[in-house]
Amino acid sequence: MSKGKKPIRGEKEPELTGRIVVPGDKEYNAARREFNTFFNKFPLVIVFAQNTQDVSNAVHWARYHDVPIRIRSGRHSYEGLSVVNAGIVIDVSEMNRIDIDHKRGTVTVQTGLRDIVIYETLGSEGLMVPGGLCPTTGIAGLTLGGGQSIAARTLGLTCDSLLELEMVNANGEVLHANADHNADLYWASRGGGGGNFGICTSFRFRTYKIETVAYANISWDLRYLKPVLRIWQEYTEPGVDERLTPLLTIASGLQSTLLMQGVFFGSAEKLRKLLQPLLIAGPPQQVFIEEIPWLQAVERIAATQPGSPEPFKSVGPFVERLLPEEAIDLISNFINEPPTSSVSVFFHGLNGAVSKVSSRATAYYYRKALSNMSIFATWNKKAGAALGIRWVEDFYKAMRPFTRGVYVNTPDLSIENWPKAYYGSNFERLTRVKAKYDPDNVFNFPQSIPPAR
Repeated sequence: MSKGKKPIRGEKEPELTGRIVVPGDKEYNAARREFNTFFNKFPLVIVFAQNTQDVSNAVHWARYHDVPIRIRSGRHSYEGLSVVNAGIVIDVSEMNRIDIDHKRGTVTVQTGLRDIVIYETLGSEGLMVPGGLCPTTGIAGLTLGGGQSIAARTLGLTCDSLLELEMVNANGEVLHANADHNADLYWASRGGGGGNFGICTSFRFRTYKIETVAYANISWDLRYLKPVLRIWQEYTEPGVDERLTPLLTIASGLQSTLLMQGVFFGSAEKLRKLLQPLLIAGPPQQVFIEEIPWLQAVERIAATQPGSPEPFKSVGPFVERLLPEEAIDLISNFINEPPTSSVSVFFHGLNGAVSKVSSRATAYYYRKALSNMSIFATWNKKAGAALGIRWVEDFYKAMRPFTRGVYVNTPDLSIENWPKAYYGSNFERLTRVKAKYDPDNVFNFPQSIPPAR
């Protein structure tokens, strides 16, 4: 529960503004739905804010009525943490203005925008901000958790391009944070996770000029999993050409997939030469290595990500050293024994530009990781939920000796020592920032950062 202010006698009840949805409204069921349909929660009210004042009013209303608050942008919270029973959901998804400043090389975006809209709007101007892979992820959650980008090895995380943010705090006041003003909040908002300190309403990012990239799409039969993974992971090591950010999807169930994709800031000729060891790891079924418009590359990667709401379980540990044969054997065994309609493991190549920022410089801690490993299961029958969840948890536990921590944007409520798993040695500093900006712990949820005592 939020710790509400005791109403003063005669104090006027705060008014909710924006687009208000409550139980009984015809749009209520659609409004409460999450991307992960495993969760089925019933808020007291959902406020679709149209501007920052609507957000502020909603915070005042929630504290007056002493109801729990959840904050929502893209609905992609893996554990359904952006919705709550008998509380208020403050949804910023209808705040979607974009202002490009060509002179300063920056863009200011409201936090309701989805990845693909930002890519398309900036791309039409020959610009980009390193964003995520899934087209419908909200920019708020992505950035606040760090943002493992399509161009991670070349340009870093999404939060590494964040210059300033606007946030509504627990008192309904509007704050701004950057390197010179509220610098501790700015630090915490780059990897500290969404919803911990306040409600972000806009971000200002540095932009990069871009037109074309070399893009690779190579697929193999699943039986070549081991040699392909063995070679693929070498592209995430220090010293390997940082112009390439490689991805690897390994899936089984109703459809088997072994797919490498990559974006390379250089020529197709150089990319083909760079990928030669991978091309001979096993006979490819398909090879596409061409120079294409940046937006085409974004769209092709987006097309291989989960595109519509579905029930799932997922967790994303980090790989900090090359996986030994024992670990590769484990991955092969789990993938080849799918208990549900679809299971997968997705590797996102990191290191490079990500590692050039200190693990203490932002709240995102795992700067030296070679890759992030997302273990994922979905199911098409209700009875499959327990099987899929158990498969993910067992897979994660089996990989613990070979991985470290967990990406905060892929939370798992079963993790016991989650402060260390998500934030490493940055957790204590995060609790001090929390104590400064939200001392009453108004913004709280399972595994939220508590204020320092």
